[in-house]
Amino acid sequence: MKTGRVEHLTPKVIGVTSVFIDNSFNAMAFTGMHRAARERGYQLLLCYGPPRSVLARGVALRHVAGWIAMYTTDGLEELLADGKPGVIFCAPSLGQRCPVVRAENHDSIHRMIEHLTSIGHRRIAYIGKSTSDDFIERGEAFAHAMAARGLATDLNLLSSFDECTIRYTERRFGELLERDGKFCTAVVAGNDEMAIGTINAIRERGYRVPEDIAVVGFDDISAAQHCDPPLTTMRQNPELLGRTAVERLADLLDGVPPPEPVTRVPAELVRRRSCGGGAWQAWAPPPALDALGGDWQRDLRRQLNALLGGPAPSPLGDPALVWPEAEVVVRGLGAALTGVDAPDVVTLERAFDAAVMHSDRVEVLLAVLEQLEETAARQLASAPAQDAALRVKAFIGRVRLAQQRSLLRWERRNVRGLEKLVHANMDMSALLTSKQVWTDEPLEWLRNTTVRLGCIALWADEPGPGGPELVIRNVHSRARDLTALVGRRVPVGLFPPSELLAAVSPEEPSGYLLLVSLANERYDWGTLALGGLHTESFADNLQPLAMWSSLLIAAFERHEMENALQAERDMLAAAYERERALASTVRELGCPVIPLLPGVLLISLIGAIDAARAQQILEAVLSGVAREGARWVLLDVTGVPHVDADTAASLVQTAQATRLLGARVSLVGVGSRMAQRMVDLGIELHGISIFQSLEAAVRQLTQARR
Repeated sequence: MKTGRVEHLTPKVIGVTSVFIDNSFNAMAFTGMHRAARERGYQLLLCYGPPRSVLARGVALRHVAGWIAMYTTDGLEELLADGKPGVIFCAPSLGQRCPVVRAENHDSIHRMIEHLTSIGHRRIAYIGKSTSDDFIERGEAFAHAMAARGLATDLNLLSSFDECTIRYTERRFGELLERDGKFCTAVVAGNDEMAIGTINAIRERGYRVPEDIAVVGFDDISAAQHCDPPLTTMRQNPELLGRTAVERLADLLDGVPPPEPVTRVPAELVRRRSCGGGAWQAWAPPPALDALGGDWQRDLRRQLNALLGGPAPSPLGDPALVWPEAEVVVRGLGAALTGVDAPDVVTLERAFDAAVMHSDRVEVLLAVLEQLEETAARQLASAPAQDAALRVKAFIGRVRLAQQRSLLRWERRNVRGLEKLVHANMDMSALLTSKQVWTDEPLEWLRNTTVRLGCIALWADEPGPGGPELVIRNVHSRARDLTALVGRRVPVGLFPPSELLAAVSPEEPSGYLLLVSLANERYDWGTLALGGLHTESFADNLQPLAMWSSLLIAAFERHEMENALQAERDMLAAAYERERALASTVRELGCPVIPLLPGVLLISLIGAIDAARAQQILEAVLSGVAREGARWVLLDVTGVPHVDADTAASLVQTAQATRLLGARVSLVGVGSRMAQRMVDLGIELHGISIFQSLEAAVRQLTQARR
């Protein structure tokens, strides 16, 4: 076993503990955290689980300078007992020590209820996960908003839902519809996944959305615009939430107190068809041109960035950072107006590739085109070139083509991501069923994912000088050769080693590591580290990771069970060999014939009596009787483990043959258990007398001789 060097590092890592990783919202929040961490000179390290389990396992504790606890504070105070700072993400406050960053739930729900009541809804239901603090807070805001308008709050169904996934909500809400029928005219869901599950359940039961029941959600994940009908929702900015949490923690590390105990990140109402009422608008209007004044190209660039980035201001105060490639489009319009050569379609496609990566919402991209056309129409009035209108028309057509190609390329990438996901799941299934796959490379399935780095580290059998250590068993990397790490022992607090932290392409939006414990209720094998987690589309986000880690744990458990079964088989085989050797020894000893008294022979039987031994006993008895002229034969069965019908038949056969030579046969050593067994089997030993012990048999024979 290799022993690696012990690393002594100044912690420049921000640790994140999260009990949820498997949805689009968290993927975007992690991206915002990672980008903010890099800007402040830190790396991001995610730990899947609550603070309590992170502290108990001890992995990465010496790496981390400060912690962000997402969705739960269970064990956070103990995790921060060493004096490191902490920030709470979407969970209840612990007091002044840890600032809180969370969504603006109260006003958001009030705006949602105001919108629903304005289009005629009065019987409105609320659903959310009963154990989530954000969902609970939204439920309280729902009750307040309904009561403020004089509406019944009896359809606050928070306590009826234990999960916030599409499939669970589809089943649970369907059960409510089957029980109560159309019990409401509108549903406010605590997140978009629950809203989509609700839409599916409503339509499966023969109702229409929004004509019979309107549905609204919260978050505006990518799938919200693609469901049928497209979902009205409160658009959060998860990247800004994640960024804000990291900035609060980095400030604490720099000795700067938070500006407020709780920072609320606002959300905007996005109206789509799922709530009805018409006037659907899925983007925020850009700032008016007249309010900006001066340089129209600068103003247009800001407007396009405001449309793409939403209403939340850029954390650095410059909206151009949201979509800097907008400069290509803006200057292209200026070139068309003045007669200069405009960018070609390929150049425009590259610009829109960046736009689509930032936001693939169709309505927002259409709003970008509309804003470009409006600006072009205003500028044409003062264009110096007489053929400017034709050039602008051609340029706008080129922009439309470039945008559509970029959007189509993005969607194709989504499909490829789903194909990779299917192949990865197939490989994971093979891992569970094929011993060959397990023994060769348990991380080979990563080749069909966008994950760039994988590592399995198992607990060392013996602790090192400083305590528990992890041994790197497998490494999978697309970019670097990390095979030298295999076999290295790493102190638990310093895992992952610096080579893994550096190998995840930290400049990429997903250039961080995620640590998942390979453990179940019975056993803790070690840790799975994954890096470069979602690089292409919503299909390549963190959703499959929880499933993959569960399957890998199942593979470990299966491997352990196979080893245990093999050990048991080896033990049974060894016992069988010992039994066979003993039987062979017994056969070699044969059936010793001992003259006990004049005319009395003693034959001690040891071991099980099969057909071969029965024949051996018969021959030994007959030979001994003929040789010694015996009149009585004592068969001592004390050493026979059990008596069955075949054994009894062989003893009866021996007694009958012996009587033909003029001698009698008695059984010696028949205890209570053997006697009971004979009774249960209905064995009748005709002509055979029975003695419990050899002493009893000798006593009776001696008395008979007197």
